[in-house]
Amino acid sequence: MLADAGLNPEQAGKLLHVTPRTIRYWISGKVLVPYAAYKLVRIMRLFELPCEGWQGWHMHSGRLWSPEGYAFLPHDANWWSLLVRRADGFGRQYDRANQLAVVLQRLQGTGDAAETTHAASIAGAGGGAAASPSDEVGRAAKPTGPNLLLSHFRK
Repeated sequence: MLADAGLNPEQAGKLLHVTPRTIRYWISGKVLVPYAAYKLVRIMRLFELPCEGWQGWHMHSGRLWSPEGYAFLPHDANWWSLLVRRADGFGRQYDRANQLAVVLQRLQGTGDAAETTHAASIAGAGGGAAASPSDEVGRAAKPTGPNLLLSHFRK
């Protein structure tokens, strides 16, 4: 472990506040290594993260390793806050879309097109969306066809 940490017995002794001879005894097996010393070397050389919530995470070869075995380089952390904010925003939009779909399904189940149109205008972006078009009888108008703009960008 000391070799992996890049430590010689003198450096390890300074780190642990013991003599280099004690370190050599530990290496040779004459004396058992105290668990506290073993754990301290692992933490001090960034092989383990001591804080709660980081169980299974460790540092090795200049990378942060997840419990699943994924490695993260230092520059990967530059985008973590953006990734978290985008994921949070997506989650909020997804929940809002699901709520809108439930409201529309409930209203369409009643068969009252006026209520459906009113609910769609309320549930739209900020409640300010225009009501969907309808014909003179009050039925909802049929869709005009595929949105060519969307099909263009999918190519």
